[in-house]
Amino acid sequence: MRAARDGTPTAMSDTAGREEVLRAIAAEARREAEGLLEEADSQAAAIVDGARRSVADRVAAAVGLAGEEARTEAARVVNGARRRLVHRRAELASRRLDEVFDEAARRLDVIASGGDPGRWARAMAALVREGCQRAGPGATVEVRAADVRLVQPALAPRASVVGTLREPGVRVRSADGRGEVDGRLAARLERARSAMACQVAATLGIASGEVLASAAAEPRPAAPAREG
Repeated sequence: MRAARDGTPTAMSDTAGREEVLRAIAAEARREAEGLLEEADSQAAAIVDGARRSVADRVAAAVGLAGEEARTEAARVVNGARRRLVHRRAELASRRLDEVFDEAARRLDVIASGGDPGRWARAMAALVREGCQRAGPGATVEVRAADVRLVQPALAPRASVVGTLREPGVRVRSADGRGEVDGRLAARLERARSAMACQVAATLGIASGEVLASAAAEPRPAAPAREG
């Protein structure tokens, strides 16, 4: 009976020890599980954050690309509109030049045809003096047959005049035949028109050829040549 009483505390002690060990193991397992869960949560958060950043970067890149494309397209549209505007202004300027020089040619034709004899005589004398000065001594002056007598007083020394031109104005050739000064009215008007086209082009900020090309694109009837 004594032995049995002595053994009871030992059994209870062993049971308590096992329970303590089990509790310790459970606590350790719980801590380990919580640690694993925290690590998993941290990794999941990092993955989600990285995915968000990747998506944001892709969206930003797409928006940037779209913005650049939009800016490029806008610049293309604006430049195209500016070119069309400049070309339209060149067409209008060319048309106006045509009108101005057509009117100038008409008025000169009236004067050269006897509409203002005094003015025509002064103009011819000025053209002859200019041509002889540029062509040098011994020049040959060509005019219409009807204008020979008008220019004789304006001839330079040793220069001669012939009535061989079929259109109004003056053409002067140097003594050696190498140089020529074209003072025919049509040629002078064309040179003046080209110079004016250059001025218009400079104002519009384009090449002068575009102004002249605009004029060439619209066919114009040629004025009939007048014979003296």
